[in-house]
Amino acid sequence: MTLTRRDFAAAGAAFALTGAAFAGGAAPAVAAGDSSDAQTLDFKVLRDGSEIGRHRLQISRDGARTMVDIDIDLEVGFGPLVLYRYVHRNREVWEGGKFVRFESRTDDDGETYEVTAERRNRDIVVDRKPADDYRIDRPDVLPTSYWNEATVRQQVLLDTQKGRKMEVQVEDLGWDEIEASGSLIRARKYEMRGDLRLTLWYDESGRWVKLLFPFKGATIEYVMK
Repeated sequence: MTLTRRDFAAAGAAFALTGAAFAGGAAPAVAAGDSSDAQTLDFKVLRDGSEIGRHRLQISRDGARTMVDIDIDLEVGFGPLVLYRYVHRNREVWEGGKFVRFESRTDDDGETYEVTAERRNRDIVVDRKPADDYRIDRPDVLPTSYWNEATVRQQVLLDTQKGRKMEVQVEDLGWDEIEASGSLIRARKYEMRGDLRLTLWYDESGRWVKLLFPFKGATIEYVMK
């Protein structure tokens, strides 16, 4: 199958959606023994086995506050010709294990999106450009960043590229064996359906370790470095 430049542009939205917070939930602890009180999740992004970029999350903690910085960089081309480029930057802030806000900026091959989502009492106020602002009147909405295993217990997610509300259903498929960081590990597998179609894996500590989704006849896969 041959993908056009328009196909790659449409793919950007899917990548951003890979691109988590709920009232009463706790942010996962950083890696044990890490004196910097920080953790990095670093994935290479593959399309049908060929690497097209990276997705990196840096999770740091200062007392009760947790910050998550998310960088996605993708580039698809043919020889020296770049057909599609995608850059996404996002910062999440949590306080006491609860999501407080995220602020993102995306360059989807020349189209720019900016979103700020902030908790105000029980609502999430979403400020987005170029679309209209709005308010979500429920406290359990999670950004589509997936690093928190609580994502798989939610029915509504918030797209971090365009600020759209996404309704999902998640099925627990049990334990699986996958490759992560060059080794075979045991991880819990979840299938997400609805406005998003994804397969997610979390290891025994609740760490996000793999993602996979279909697109235009191809398979997009996140493999942990």
